Amino acid sequence: MRFKKVSALYFCSIFIVFFSANTFSFGDLTVTPTRVIFEGRERAKTISLVNRGTKVSTFRIEFSEMSMDEYGGLKEIKEPKDGQKFSSDFIKFAPRQVTIEPGKSQTVRLLVRKPSGLPEGEYRSHLVMYAVPDSDQNAISLENFSELKEKEVGFQVSAIIRVAIPVIIREGELEASFEISDVEINNLDNLNAPISPELKADRNFAPNITFDLSRKGNRSVYANVDVLYKDNANPESQYLIGSLKDYVVYVPNSHRVAQIPLDIPSELKDLNGTVDVIFYKSEEGDKEILAKSTVDI
Repeated sequence: MRFKKVSALYFCSIFIVFFSANTFSFGDLTVTPTRVIFEGRERAKTISLVNRGTKVSTFRIEFSEMSMDEYGGLKEIKEPKDGQKFSSDFIKFAPRQVTIEPGKSQTVRLLVRKPSGLPEGEYRSHLVMYAVPDSDQNAISLENFSELKEKEVGFQVSAIIRVAIPVIIREGELEASFEISDVEINNLDNLNAPISPELKADRNFAPNITFDLSRKGNRSVYANVDVLYKDNANPESQYLIGSLKDYVVYVPNSHRVAQIPLDIPSELKDLNGTVDVIFYKSEEGDKEILAKSTVDI
């Protein structure tokens, strides 16, 4: 009887809208920052990897090319989509593999080398980091399993989680404009229904808002989304009933479809007012609205 070992690779796509712009943690690995952007005359950047685990771990680092679908999902590609440009051709980084003690960190340095006459535009690739499997831990035998019966086969599944952050080069004077359309508020009939916490968290049942965010221009923008409710009976007050952080439509995508669960206060049993969907940048306390749409409710 032979024992067959199977290794499974699970790819972890980064939805920055769910995490802080400064730090991303997954498993034993923490990465800071969650994106790297080179603009103007910037030539060098660093990222920090921290081992939050309890044992020494080795992490490998490499570039990967990815495309985003209209729902924000990322998948690996070999060739750029129409209008997409890769940044990996112009970036050197070191080291490419690091071994980090528990609780310690390692700096990875990135250096841009742009050729003369580089065409204007936004260039993007993703830097991928993942733990190298421990060969001693994976060296298992039949003795690790219960006694196998005749014609039975034992399996070992090793999951390798990969963390990816975008690395972007912006060359030239780039601009973008945005528009919010097709706003729909769903499942309001279930707002006051006596349901379990599990069902309440189900986006197919719980109240949510969907909309289309369109982008024009030659650059992407990371920004936030707020969903605000204003009641006709008290127009001076407003309620934040939904939000997204670091939402982005990558070049060359022209739009992205968003769905946000709504957290409606219990005192608002009978909704009669307006809902504002606002896409905005916030820097040093200043709020720049990039797109806005208002619907009655």
